[in-house]
Amino acid sequence: MRTILTTVGTSLLSNAARALNKKLENLTDEELANYLRMTDPVQATAETNSLSRLLREGDHIVFLHSDTPEGERCARLLKGHYERKGYKAEMKKVPDLNYQESRFKLRGLRSLVAVLIEQIESERKKGREVIINATGGFKAEIAYATLVGLLFNLTVAYIHERFNDLVEMPPMPIAWDYSLLADHEDFFRWINADLREAEEVDRMLQRRPAELRMLLAEEEGYMLLSPTGEAFYRAFQQRMAEVEGTPILLSQRAWDAYGRMTEEERNQVKDYLRRLCLPEWRRRNSEQPANADCFVAPRGHIDLRLLYYEAEDGIRVLEILRHGDYERKLRQGISRSEYTDFKPLS
Repeated sequence: MRTILTTVGTSLLSNAARALNKKLENLTDEELANYLRMTDPVQATAETNSLSRLLREGDHIVFLHSDTPEGERCARLLKGHYERKGYKAEMKKVPDLNYQESRFKLRGLRSLVAVLIEQIESERKKGREVIINATGGFKAEIAYATLVGLLFNLTVAYIHERFNDLVEMPPMPIAWDYSLLADHEDFFRWINADLREAEEVDRMLQRRPAELRMLLAEEEGYMLLSPTGEAFYRAFQQRMAEVEGTPILLSQRAWDAYGRMTEEERNQVKDYLRRLCLPEWRRRNSEQPANADCFVAPRGHIDLRLLYYEAEDGIRVLEILRHGDYERKLRQGISRSEYTDFKPLS
């Protein structure tokens, strides 16, 4: 079973006005419904054009419309049209997606990303395959719908404007690198929890990579996740949910070190262990010392180090060491065979 998330524009109104030789404001709902029923779907609207090539029996359609009377009207009429044809259809408003330029650029597109992701997660929980039909609506809507599709590994379909052909972008076998977001997850949690003044955000960013600013946007003195930032952060959250079930096992020595730590240090270790579950973070933040048969993470001038290796039963942590102890241990050489009694971290 499939769900097709369809962005909705206003081509129904403009096309019907042209075909019926009437002004937009004079079109009645009955005339528009009859226009949909009597017109070749390829010619009727952008949405019917793409759906005529996509739909299968049993498909469920969700029409995502702008926060405008015209958008709501088009979605409502399209919903009724496809329900009469036997399909299950519903409509979802995208808050702030309207013709006010400042709200559209940040809030509207950010809201579109959020609504798309909520629908994707909801439909996947029902066991349905999700397809994004990104033909209708503003061009920027199509761009961000495509980005969400790529990040969430979905097929994205749209009509090529010049050739009037349906283009389907299949799920991309790409492992996105979320290690930057993993390293600064505390920042993303913080900025996403409430409205943050731009000056406050600037202070938080002083010792963090400049790349983080690419995922932010400023509006009326406040700093928010940009639409792109929202998409990447939500995709990162899904990715972490996928890998957090990875078993983490600590050797007795690691447990002993953990037990001697302060609560603040333990929280830091827990954070590192959580990141270890993410394969791309391990690749980016680990190194294998010359005289060791394990890896150390994180790399760089960090006070706490984890010595670990990947085993069939999960990730085995040999030691949790401070930097000075790690340097001494490294000079002695490190062998996995020295460590036994691994117990899982709950």
